[in-house]
Amino acid sequence: MSKRASLLSKVAVFRPSGRTSVNNLDDAQAPPPAYDAFENDQAVADGRPPPEFAAAVEAETANLTAAFDDLKLIDGPSSTNADSCLAHLKLLYAIQSMKEDVGYTDGLWGLWNTLAGPVDLSEKSPEERMKDRQLETLSQIREKRWALFVARAVDRYAAWWQTLPGKQLTEQDMESADSEAYIKFADSSAVELMEWTEDMLPPLDVLMVWHTHMLNPRSFLEDSILAGLRSLWMTGMPWALVNAAINSDFAYSVSDDAKVRWAAKTGLSWENVGDPLIKTLRCPRCNTSLQVPWTTCGMPEDYNGDDLDLGGNGYGDGDLHYSCTGCTITLCKELLSVAKFVTDVRTLIGPSNRPMPGTVLDPRTGMPEAPPPDDVRRKMVPRTFPNRLLKSGLNSIRTKMVELITSNSIEEPSMQDVRVEIEQILANKVLLGQLDGFSSVLPGIKYQPTPTARMCIRKMMSRYWENSSIFALDLAGAVMRQGVFIEKMYKLDWLHSPSARDTMQRLITKYKRFIGIMKTFKDKVAVPTLDVDLAWHTHQLSPSAYYTFAVSETGKFINHDDKIPEDTLSVQFEWTSRVYQDLYGEVYSECTCWYCEGT
Repeated sequence: MSKRASLLSKVAVFRPSGRTSVNNLDDAQAPPPAYDAFENDQAVADGRPPPEFAAAVEAETANLTAAFDDLKLIDGPSSTNADSCLAHLKLLYAIQSMKEDVGYTDGLWGLWNTLAGPVDLSEKSPEERMKDRQLETLSQIREKRWALFVARAVDRYAAWWQTLPGKQLTEQDMESADSEAYIKFADSSAVELMEWTEDMLPPLDVLMVWHTHMLNPRSFLEDSILAGLRSLWMTGMPWALVNAAINSDFAYSVSDDAKVRWAAKTGLSWENVGDPLIKTLRCPRCNTSLQVPWTTCGMPEDYNGDDLDLGGNGYGDGDLHYSCTGCTITLCKELLSVAKFVTDVRTLIGPSNRPMPGTVLDPRTGMPEAPPPDDVRRKMVPRTFPNRLLKSGLNSIRTKMVELITSNSIEEPSMQDVRVEIEQILANKVLLGQLDGFSSVLPGIKYQPTPTARMCIRKMMSRYWENSSIFALDLAGAVMRQGVFIEKMYKLDWLHSPSARDTMQRLITKYKRFIGIMKTFKDKVAVPTLDVDLAWHTHQLSPSAYYTFAVSETGKFINHDDKIPEDTLSVQFEWTSRVYQDLYGEVYSECTCWYCEGT
């Protein structure tokens, strides 16, 4: 390890922000380390680093600031390069810093540290700390603060998304051979990019959710097409503006104009915690306006009961449970998912004629699908089978779906009820024949939907399983999963490495090789290492550039799935490692610490 790296590792706990680096904690959720060893040092007692390290910290901060000022970035789509990877790391650090700030804010939303009981902060081994029940509860309280913050951030992101100018997709758009709203949506040769200015930047929590949304490339493309947000999708992350808004302490700072614009556009506070503690909802059955608390977990600071429940029944909690004051139906996440489905069906069959989510992209390629040349086949595209089914009068499905909640025929409507209705039609060969234009079916011959049609039924249904948002996936869960990767990047601390740029160049080369493996072995699942993932993620944050690259290399829009089972990941990672070494003569999974990266 170089002398510079060694010195920095010693002073890491004295970052200028006053925040403790995760590198020096056994557990990111544990309390800040005790400073008993320095209790005689007045500088440390005052919250400042020891004098012998102060100059080194200031020099490092100056070096870091200068390095980021020199990044060559644009506010539009770009291929993956060292500068964009470094800017991406800087954003990840800002998100991690925000997470720590939220988790350590005592009393936020009535979640007090004292609810965990007395915590022993004396020096203990990691094993001993793991057995400390109070410390474990304190960690859970901090995690709960963050989970609520994320739930509210997703809600704020949806509000921002709906302020963006766009024209909803229609079925007619998907049937047109030259529609810029569909088949030419990803064609970057003739589109105006979004002209980002500093006052257009959203708050950091909203930026975090957008970041995660783009890291689910097929879902983000589908949502963008449905909403008609072509320029947003084409432009991607405005790296130059984002980089300028994050200082060397990784604090996110924008102009007053940006804050005023945000409030005017969304009606929300700039700060997540500044928004109301109540979420206003309309009852899906009787339309009564309801004031639902974001959480029911908050307690008085002096609460000393033993029945601490961090699950909760609020809108941002894990188990929403709220009785409507108008019709007494119980609002829960499942009911809200059904309400979303019913709303989408009404939008499909109404004047808007917007296709159902899950029927937009070819499920095999993840790309918009060119319509057949003739009218007959155009009306029988397997991908749009779910739309035809829901619009039909077969087995009264259209009426049943529209009135699923309001008819009172089902006390607690669920997506399982939707599934049953669809399966009844799928099991009836006569009805299916009528649906796709066959007036009769020959004796002994079963008319069946194609595998693609059935796949798109499942795709459509997946948009509503445990997801009541307007998006193709549950972004709150996705943000939490992405947080694991962010924390790993934070611990590796490449930003402060003297060989950071060389590391970025190396991982970009490795990423391109990784895509090469996908190109060669189309039927296999290749699993990335952490360094490959950073380059891959950075590329996805320029959706149009990533789309063009992925399609040109592999013939499909490569998705990024963060929900593959661990057993499958393990097996496929071993396979990827073997293939990489065979093809390139280098070890695939290797140490990425400062020392190894610098040698």
